Amino acid sequence: MLNSTLTKQLQTYTLQAGKLKRSWHKGTRKSTRYGASHDFSDYRMYEQGDDLRQVDWNIFARTQKHYIKRYLDEQELSASIYLDCTNSMASSPEKWKLAKTLAASFAYLGLSQDDRISIIDVHGEQPPYLYRKGKGHLFQMMQYVEEINAKESSLLFSEATLEHVQRKSSVSIVISDLMEPIDSVLHTLKIIQANRQQIYLLQVLEEDELNPSFDGDFMLIDSETNQEVNVTVSEFTRKNYKEKMQQRMEMLEGFCFERGISYLVCSTAEKVEDILFKRMTSKGWIR
Repeated sequence: MLNSTLTKQLQTYTLQAGKLKRSWHKGTRKSTRYGASHDFSDYRMYEQGDDLRQVDWNIFARTQKHYIKRYLDEQELSASIYLDCTNSMASSPEKWKLAKTLAASFAYLGLSQDDRISIIDVHGEQPPYLYRKGKGHLFQMMQYVEEINAKESSLLFSEATLEHVQRKSSVSIVISDLMEPIDSVLHTLKIIQANRQQIYLLQVLEEDELNPSFDGDFMLIDSETNQEVNVTVSEFTRKNYKEKMQQRMEMLEGFCFERGISYLVCSTAEKVEDILFKRMTSKGWIR
């Protein structure tokens, strides 16, 4: 799933987050708070009750004043990856492979940088892969993602996600085709964001879902409900579909812009390297 060339590139990048939630666990990310790392921040005057071990006696010898050395705190980033495992995703081999590769790439980034990573296969057959940290979990993580399979369910992806919201996370990464009622999607994003989390919303679509190229008479089967419908696809039909799809994506984009959610649409026609190292870096998701 992740070849050696891709993993080598991923090791040079870091998942970005605006704010880190306070954690009991130490990490490698520098916080704006003060703590006990080895990275010097600044000095301040000694106050009654301060630890005398923090007094800089060299400065006292020169100034006859007591100053405390302050250091930047080191915190870990906790990120949750929600992967849509509904039939509309898994029934398309190209879309399913791209979605799983992106999920594994985010997890690889985090584990390589000593972040705490959770993968939630919403509607998947496996239990969630929760709170793993460190490079020692890389192989296990890739094996977990490789083995993710879809499972039949009457719940929408957005509805089922609400049962798995990881409230301690700083970043939530949502990977889905979002092919379900938009009101349900927006409601779920609001709930996740209510937990003071930064959201990266990644909509993964087949090229034919963005730009249908086929003509003629077809019986289309809804991959979620198995409902059948007869359709005659013409130039007019394609134009009408593309206009509605564009309106839907603009509605999502507008909602995300208003709420500070970062939204990215990607197609199976794109290379995963371009999505990761060009489009995501330009949006500031990774650096």
